[in-house]
Amino acid sequence: MSDSTLWAPGALDRLDFLHRFADRFGIRNTATSVNLGLAHFLAEVAGEPRSFSLVPADVPLPEVPGLRSVPLVDPTPLYAWSLLWSTGNGHPGLNGLATACTEEAGRSRWLEYDPTRDWLPEPPTSDPGSGQG
Repeated sequence: MSDSTLWAPGALDRLDFLHRFADRFGIRNTATSVNLGLAHFLAEVAGEPRSFSLVPADVPLPEVPGLRSVPLVDPTPLYAWSLLWSTGNGHPGLNGLATACTEEAGRSRWLEYDPTRDWLPEPPTSDPGSGQG
């Protein structure tokens, strides 16, 4: 892997998860592209013999000649998601959306985390000058 290149569908500094994955696992070689959709992105990855990328395990991949998918395990990279909305937003669909997300989380292992088999990036440290944290 040391001579492989992590291919990203945009500037790596704007793709926090991929950026932190590269840092954590010592991936020095990265390349970025313009995001023109999944099929185009996968064709670019397949066209570069030493490149690889990460996609969510449950994303249906189109047939792309020269491309193969390998599940990552030990550790399995997990992406932390949050459901957010404005306070005071009483839209009647929000309760249904939250319920649907909770149900899917149970089916898809979204809320499970085992540090002995999974990897999540460390929470970002706040920048003292940013007014956050």
